[in-house]
Amino acid sequence: MSGYEYHYHEAKYLFVNWYYDYHPNKELASFWESNCTDIDSMMQYDDELKFALEAFEDHQTKIIFHYDIGQHCLKIKFEVNPWWPKQALHFYYCVLLPIDNVEFQTPHELVTSKLGIHQESK
Repeated sequence: MSGYEYHYHEAKYLFVNWYYDYHPNKELASFWESNCTDIDSMMQYDDELKFALEAFEDHQTKIIFHYDIGQHCLKIKFEVNPWWPKQALHFYYCVLLPIDNVEFQTPHELVTSKLGIHQESK
C-alpha cells in the first residue's frame, strides 16, 4: 500500500512515537510504548497529545519539479517543530507523487465515473 491514506497513518504513528520519545513525563511515555500504541485511546490519557496532533494535521502540499527524475511531483509534507524547550530535533515526513502522467478529472467526471454513469457525447 502506498497511497495517501497509508502515508498519512504511517506519518501520524511515527509522529506520536517521536512525541513520546522526547516527552518529559516518562511514565506516560512508557505507557504508550508498552501498553497502548493506539493513538485514539492514548488521547484519553494525554490532553497535550491532542494539541500536538493539531500541529501534525497542519500538513503542507505543493507541486515541485523534481530535477533528478525530470517530472513534476505533488509534495506532501508533515513537519512539526520542537515541542519542548531545548529540543533540537524536529519531526519531518515527506512523500512525492509524480503527477505528469496523472489523469485529472473535474469533480463531476469523478462522481459520475464512480457511480457508473456514462455521459453521452454531444
